[in-house]
Amino acid sequence: QRPSRAMAPLLKAPTRSFVQSTALERFVGGLAATPFIVIYFVAPLYLLFALALLAVKPFTMSTYLVLLPIIVSVLTPPAVALFFSPLLLCSWACRQMPKYFSYEEYHELQDKEMLAGHASGKPFILVAHPHGVFSFTGVCGAIVTMSSPNGVGRKLATLVPTAAATVIRTFPLLKDLLGVFGVIDAAGPVLKKRLSGKNGSFVLYVGGIAELFETSAERECCYLLQRKGFIKLAMRTGADVVPCYFFGNTAVLSVLRSGPLAALSRKLGMSLTLTWGRWGLPIPKPVKLVYARGRPLGLPHLTEPTDADVDEWHGKYVAQLKKLFDDYKHAHPLYADKELLFK
Repeated sequence: QRPSRAMAPLLKAPTRSFVQSTALERFVGGLAATPFIVIYFVAPLYLLFALALLAVKPFTMSTYLVLLPIIVSVLTPPAVALFFSPLLLCSWACRQMPKYFSYEEYHELQDKEMLAGHASGKPFILVAHPHGVFSFTGVCGAIVTMSSPNGVGRKLATLVPTAAATVIRTFPLLKDLLGVFGVIDAAGPVLKKRLSGKNGSFVLYVGGIAELFETSAERECCYLLQRKGFIKLAMRTGADVVPCYFFGNTAVLSVLRSGPLAALSRKLGMSLTLTWGRWGLPIPKPVKLVYARGRPLGLPHLTEPTDADVDEWHGKYVAQLKKLFDDYKHAHPLYADKELLFK
């Protein structure tokens, strides 16, 4: 029988919690988290600097040395990042990162149940909201499930990768950083092929970077009303969709929400706008992060769903995501009075 969100009991306690920690563990966790955001924003600037230097001084040793990391990154296959994934994310330092963020999970669909679905040929699209500058909630979730005895395990990057825009997958240095989480192309044909194979689940941020610029202290906004392709894709392939909400994902870093860089960020699908964290530096704020995961929606398998079919189930998904938000917003002190809006 297909699991249904409506059947799931409301969880009264987190399925995993990392609220209790020592000052040393939190300090190390903050140190482990900072390089992710530093590299994420330095990589584009470094590439621009290298190209400018190449234009001004094309045949100097200093130019070649600056270009060397970029060349190495371009030539490095994705398999290298996948190899280092468990070594990095399961290291003691990275395992302190959830403690830095007082990270908690409320998973109505547990990891073992998801793996059982894989074994029976039932893939899931874990639909994550909201995007944020950099998804530290997703990072903590990956670290925890890779390290926990009841988690997905050390092969998370290949079992449940994250779908991302082409620019993220190919950008020098950036592709190597994010590659440790497993990154696949978000193009429709690629995702359809994956869902049609064994262990075809993946994480999908359907709202994209646009969600980042619509969040405030009073509300959060999901770009979802016109994003229906993931529902049609799941119905066609016999997959199911699972709503996931990342509380605190947009509060770890502050962002300049207007201007030309914000517009460029929306166009490219990656954040290039001015961003700052703790003490005005590129250091993630130690805000609480909560990962709420609902039950599978219970989509029917229709090889040729009509527009009416897609609209019906998309409406059900929006309603379930809103309920998930309202069910668990009490678990985060910044969200008790927040409302979730859809665009």
